[in-house]
Amino acid sequence: MSETARLERDGDARYRVVGPMTVATVPALWPELARAFRNGGELDLSLAGVTRADSTAVACLVACMRTAGGQVRFTDMPESMRVIVEVSDLEALFAPSTDAA
Repeated sequence: MSETARLERDGDARYRVVGPMTVATVPALWPELARAFRNGGELDLSLAGVTRADSTAVACLVACMRTAGGQVRFTDMPESMRVIVEVSDLEALFAPSTDAA
């Protein structure tokens, strides 16, 4: 049985991802994220529950920023995602939010 990622609400404008964020799981997770982030405003997304991540995860976070239209704060980013952000030269995009809360 393959693992799935899920989005959990963690209060007003606060969410968390639980499970792997990979090429195999992000397509099913994306509609939930898009729905949550569609209304804009300031949003927080904790990544503490991410168990595995690949470049698809980072692409998904960039898409979240575009969909939100407001400020998105990503907290507790796993080291594997930080490395992808760095190698992809996206530090400026994630600078305000890559540090754990």
